[in-house]
Amino acid sequence: MKRSYLFSIILLVFMSLPDIMGQRITRPPVFGIAKMTYLVSDYQLARDYYGKFLGFDEAFQYSSPLGEVISFKVNDRQFLEFVQDRNAKEKTRLVSVSFETNDVEQMRVYLKSRNVTVPDAVTVDGAGNRTILVHDDDGVPVEFIDMNPNSLHKKSAGKFLSENRISKRIHHAGLYTKEVIENPKFYKEVLGCREFFKYPEDTNEKLIILYLQFPDCVEFIEHYATPDPNISHPCFVAESMQDVMYTLKERNGNRPVAQSAVGRTRKYILNITNADGTRVEFVEPFNVR
Repeated sequence: MKRSYLFSIILLVFMSLPDIMGQRITRPPVFGIAKMTYLVSDYQLARDYYGKFLGFDEAFQYSSPLGEVISFKVNDRQFLEFVQDRNAKEKTRLVSVSFETNDVEQMRVYLKSRNVTVPDAVTVDGAGNRTILVHDDDGVPVEFIDMNPNSLHKKSAGKFLSENRISKRIHHAGLYTKEVIENPKFYKEVLGCREFFKYPEDTNEKLIILYLQFPDCVEFIEHYATPDPNISHPCFVAESMQDVMYTLKERNGNRPVAQSAVGRTRKYILNITNADGTRVEFVEPFNVR
């Protein structure tokens, strides 16, 4: 009887172990898009295009394994960053899209528990933030970052917020995917994103566009199938598309930069590219009436 009872206890503990481990390895929150980092063929191109033309202040520089990083500030929590590579035009230019979390080590352990390939340890970047770099199902480099209070990013709070910046927030990150599918494992199953919009809505038709919203914020991932890996882009909120277009026209020597259009989401959108071919998108936050 005693041996049978002991065996039952051991079996119960063993069977409960996955649940216990599952409770320990929970996904930390994702607070939104912290930054997007790109290769650029020349630092001056970045300063002319993102600084003078789009109006973002260059906030600071720091070292990275790829070279010096120059950082342009969108707001106190979002940045565009660039590393010089003379051959950038011939390469996939997105270095990484960075999502903010408050516990990178927990994210590392959680992702590993979901069979995502992760680094052996958290690293500290040249700006002083704790980070890990992984890849999504299509090979897009995804960084998770915990902004250290003493990092260059956090120390820039309240500064480098030019009144000339064309937008004050990144609305979504458009990311390369080989094929738009209903349930991308990395974003839906692992990170817990939910479907926000898709086109077409008919489930019998092949998907063209899919928007995925993070569960802990109101920012998105956009999947739009294309053979071009350089489709990856930041999309900025344009409170008035007309004002954005007029401002960019004036900064472009009074020449129009591009035509706006009504996108599948029934919002005005505008797409422009820098001299390397790297894309920037704008979207109005409300539907066309």
